[in-house]
Amino acid sequence: MTDDLTIYKQIYPSQCIKIAELGYCSVLNIRPDAETETQPNSCDLAHATAKANLTYHHLPFDDERLSMATVEQFAAFYRTMPKPILMFCGTGARAKLLYQSALMQGLL
Repeated sequence: MTDDLTIYKQIYPSQCIKIAELGYCSVLNIRPDAETETQPNSCDLAHATAKANLTYHHLPFDDERLSMATVEQFAAFYRTMPKPILMFCGTGARAKLLYQSALMQGLL
């Protein structure tokens, strides 16, 4: 999306070292835990990102419940997290919606 933010699909704990090697400084997970049986949970991702020296935040939401509070919290994370940020969800669609919502509200 920008030099500061990449939107991506589901990542896995085993990828966190490589994500750091690619130059990312932060990971923002917007996927609720237990959406699918095969996705890693947020605790596992938090542990793996810490090992990779990445800042990690979890801001779960589904696109049917996107609220202004979620958009505002995303904008706060975006402003304070070390950049570049890798933000992800299952397919990247919700992450893109969240980013675009924050832009449209003038929060970024």
